[in-house]
Amino acid sequence: MQMKTISGPVKFWLVLMAVLFLLTAATSGWAAGSAPDFTLKAVQDGKEYSLSRFKGKVVLINFFTFTCGPCREEMPHLSQMYQELKGQGLQTLGIGLSSTPEQLKQLATLLGLAYPVLEGNDGVSKAYGGVELVPLTFIIDKQGHIVHKVLGARSKEEFEKMIKPLL
Repeated sequence: MQMKTISGPVKFWLVLMAVLFLLTAATSGWAAGSAPDFTLKAVQDGKEYSLSRFKGKVVLINFFTFTCGPCREEMPHLSQMYQELKGQGLQTLGIGLSSTPEQLKQLATLLGLAYPVLEGNDGVSKAYGGVELVPLTFIIDKQGHIVHKVLGARSKEEFEKMIKPLL
């Protein structure tokens, strides 16, 4: 059996496409279209949390600031929903931006939040599209893909309609 050799231009394009594919796969988190991974410290206990740790669960990520009124109204509902659905595979993570760790810890205590509140930074904000307005919530499916991006406060019932079908 005689094998054909690949000509120069065709070989060039095949190699270029392979390199682009590998670069895309290497820089995209868990897989193509996935939520960006991060590792941040929780203000309640000082433990580090990585998003990749929760693959196989539905994850709700809520970006907020200490001074955001709508965020403060929404967060107790997120905490209640987390407590009700964590046994079914929900993980909630709050990420505080433009706030000191002391402010975040105070807010978590004041509101009695049952989920980890993490110290956010510019890197995680940029990874999620440059968070400029809060509250901003991302709902990530069990495979690590962002399925909902929610700008502004929502009721517990609205979040449940988005989350329950994913559990």
